[in-house]
Amino acid sequence: MHKRSVPIVAALVALAPIWGGPLSAAAPPAGGTISIEPKTADGDYDRSMPAFVNAAADALATKGFTILEDPGHSAYVVELILSRVAVGTTSAKTPSGKPSVGGGGPGPSVGAGVVFPLGSGVAQVPVLRTRLELRIRKRGADGVVWDGAAVTVRAAGTKTGADAPVAAALSEAVLRSYPAQPEGDAGVP
Repeated sequence: MHKRSVPIVAALVALAPIWGGPLSAAAPPAGGTISIEPKTADGDYDRSMPAFVNAAADALATKGFTILEDPGHSAYVVELILSRVAVGTTSAKTPSGKPSVGGGGPGPSVGAGVVFPLGSGVAQVPVLRTRLELRIRKRGADGVVWDGAAVTVRAAGTKTGADAPVAAALSEAVLRSYPAQPEGDAGVP
């Protein structure tokens, strides 16, 4: 590069954010309408996806967004990417059933009872590494205006490893620093 062109290139780089050239990036929105487009990292169906969509919607609502079902009408679209990988097994207490209500039996009786099933002990359950990534884009644009991810490793089928608590913890962790751009994945115990 010639010595004369170096100051010109440096000036263009310095001025690009001012005049809106290709080097400027859109600022993350401070709210508005947004829709959620869920998908898995491997493209397979994941039966727990509704729990993650609901948790992400709740977390986005706390940041000032109004969730719209139709991506064609929202100002922004968030791409929700879920990946789950089994990383081993562990012994854990798991629930064995749902509570049931019963009467006194087939004959005349007084009163009723509630039966709470107790766990039959411990079972071998898979340990899942779950990663949730959210990418916010302006509808119709290719560029990402904000991107964040969180990861946790928990025993599946346990109280803290069920879909709803994992989804809520990851969604809150991903958006904790919003609108600041996080560096790397947020770890969730």
